[in-house]
Amino acid sequence: MCRRAECPARLPAQTHRPLLWTAAVTAGVALPPGLVLASGHMLAWRDTARLFAPLRVPVAAALRSFHLPLWNPHEALGVPLFAQMMHGVLHPVSLAAAWIAPGGGMNGILLAHLLLAGLGAMVLARQLGASPAAAAVAGLGYGLSGYVLGMTAVVQYLGAAATAPWAVAALRAAAGRGRLAPPLAAAAVAALVFAGDPQWAAVAVGLGAALALEAGRLAGLARALLAAATGAALSAVQLLPTWSFLHETVRSAGLEAEDRLQWALAPWRLLELVAPGFFGGRPGPAHAPVFHLLGGPTRYPLPFLPSVFVGAVVLVLAAWGARASRPARLLAGASVLFAWLAMGAWLGADQALGAVPIWGAFRYAEKLVGPFTLCLAVLAALGADRMASAPLPRARFAAAGAAATAALAVALSAWPGSSDLSVVRERLAAGLWHAGAALLLLAAAIRASARPAWRERFPAVAAGLVFLQSAAAAPFALHAGAADAREVRPLQVLREPGAIPRVAVPLDAVLGVSRRPLDEWDRMVAIQSRLGEPPYNVPSGIDQVATYTGLVPHRYARVEQGLAEEFGDERWIAWRRFGLTHVVVDRVAGVDPRQQQVAQAACAGGQAVLRDPEWGFTICRVPSRPWALFAEAAVEATEDQAWPRLARLIDSGGPGVVLEGRVPATLAPGRILSAERRPERVRVEAESAGDGLLVVNDAFWPGWEATLDGRPVPIQAADALVRAVAWPAGHHVLEMRYRPPEVRAGVAVSLAGLAALVGLVAAPRPHRAPAGNAPSRGTEPTP
Repeated sequence: MCRRAECPARLPAQTHRPLLWTAAVTAGVALPPGLVLASGHMLAWRDTARLFAPLRVPVAAALRSFHLPLWNPHEALGVPLFAQMMHGVLHPVSLAAAWIAPGGGMNGILLAHLLLAGLGAMVLARQLGASPAAAAVAGLGYGLSGYVLGMTAVVQYLGAAATAPWAVAALRAAAGRGRLAPPLAAAAVAALVFAGDPQWAAVAVGLGAALALEAGRLAGLARALLAAATGAALSAVQLLPTWSFLHETVRSAGLEAEDRLQWALAPWRLLELVAPGFFGGRPGPAHAPVFHLLGGPTRYPLPFLPSVFVGAVVLVLAAWGARASRPARLLAGASVLFAWLAMGAWLGADQALGAVPIWGAFRYAEKLVGPFTLCLAVLAALGADRMASAPLPRARFAAAGAAATAALAVALSAWPGSSDLSVVRERLAAGLWHAGAALLLLAAAIRASARPAWRERFPAVAAGLVFLQSAAAAPFALHAGAADAREVRPLQVLREPGAIPRVAVPLDAVLGVSRRPLDEWDRMVAIQSRLGEPPYNVPSGIDQVATYTGLVPHRYARVEQGLAEEFGDERWIAWRRFGLTHVVVDRVAGVDPRQQQVAQAACAGGQAVLRDPEWGFTICRVPSRPWALFAEAAVEATEDQAWPRLARLIDSGGPGVVLEGRVPATLAPGRILSAERRPERVRVEAESAGDGLLVVNDAFWPGWEATLDGRPVPIQAADALVRAVAWPAGHHVLEMRYRPPEVRAGVAVSLAGLAALVGLVAAPRPHRAPAGNAPSRGTEPTP
């Protein structure tokens, strides 16, 4: 047997400890979602299930083919895909998922983001001086918070929430003199941008820069800002297309005042920080009565955030940690700022900052609960260490808080009456029992830690309490969805060789009849996906005239709104000029007279080709204009004149098109010989007896280029929405390719950013300060 000094394989205890706590945080954060998956359910719901999961199919396929998924031809006659940065195409988790599990759905991506969130908060706490056990408080408090778990509903924002702590920690580290810290910070900032949430990126860079200033003064701030600028350059391949895309959408016109108030954190909801489920209840129902009563405008049935729970233990520890150090005081101030920003128009934040460029275009003020939660979780870690190293507060204060909370819960439960506010009292009372139990356990932990032998164990006990309270509240943020609710490839029966099927769903029967025992959210997914609503239709390669996105192209919005206002129920007939081939009608149209009228108008002149007995929908094939055709006549217009003239043309039943730009002198008829369409490429072979005008019923968009027999030709906008090309007499081959210049410019800037990153790595390391000099302002002993 060797002596202890002669056993090099045995690691010191302080080396084991960080690894053990890292494993504990990983296991703790993974447990609630892991239980959901182990039960045969799925984590994806709301927009993750409807918007992101279907579009992962073309995203993963493109990445595995080593190119960007630039264009989605299957919604709104075609929209840019990569430019909508919300899909996080180039985020490291997205890239890994495309290669490791291309058909694995969203569960693995969501779980990876949850783990990254918890570990990132732990790393940030360690960066600010927390001990390993106390850093676990931050990891568990953030990774199991209502915001992080609830954002399984919107994977874009979950990806940003998972990456932001790493970026903040890396920017703070860049203030030091390590050679690798600035390039690592640049890479972290780029990854955060690639997550797809520019607001989170702006907030994280601001917080990281503030911490860098505190740690390294102006020199540290300069190093952090250089790293952030390099990260922004690295991500230019995403930023430039997104910026260009934004100006072509309705969002460029700004937000309505009602939108700003609708998606701001209502002050009443602050109670949910300790009372889980107060506003939204458990996920499952598609409506939230407390939100309707106390949440302001209620055009939508649910609040944006499923949960904002942080927990009484985290709040108490955060309050105690707010004075632990200079970084702690900075985080405390930041948490107050983020809470104010989250409440948006309620407390004047939107009024004060609504005119700020870029920031004023962000829609969801409530999303700032994310950075608020991150600050509280890290402060809680610093507070746990402070309690272990300083005189402890008296346990009776925590016990009194527990008693007061329980008394309030009893009073609310016993309150007489059955008014509309009864559901408010019931939800709040149930949540306060949770808070009271957590405070009681915290009081017991403080009392036990009064003994010197137990004091150093307090951070570990605090981590356990945070896990217990957060795991108990997890069901109020996570939705256990039915694994087979979504139809993965709907309406496949419409696929025919050489045809381009294009459907409309006039009736959005989101809660129609189902024979399966599904909750409201799963029933919505099941019915909408089987009807082929966007973007559920995308994996099938079936076109939808509608779209589901936060950034609607302004050309499409103008035509869609104009058709609805001008033609009412007859608008579905008008859509046929844009290549609409099928209408999908839900069974509810058979029992509701008004919806039956809409269905009859949409299917007029068509015939039923499929009736689904289980889900109760009918598909009608309707007469329509071809996807590609030669125009019989044309009316010249500017972009502003295009829609009014198109409306008159539709109303009169005229056969021509409205053309933006010069109209050819003659329009001869022609014949389409073959047509082929891929996501970013269109090929049409045709012939005409004389000069004509070929119309392709796909969306006109900057970045599409055309060649005729290999020679470049201009593309003109037709019918306010689609593309047209002047066709010389004879037989020719037309090719259209989507090659947006902003993507090429972004690639060039990103390559320059990569060169700058290499320069940061190769830069000579700054000289260390002579031994004995005072440490920098940001250096403080680890408790």
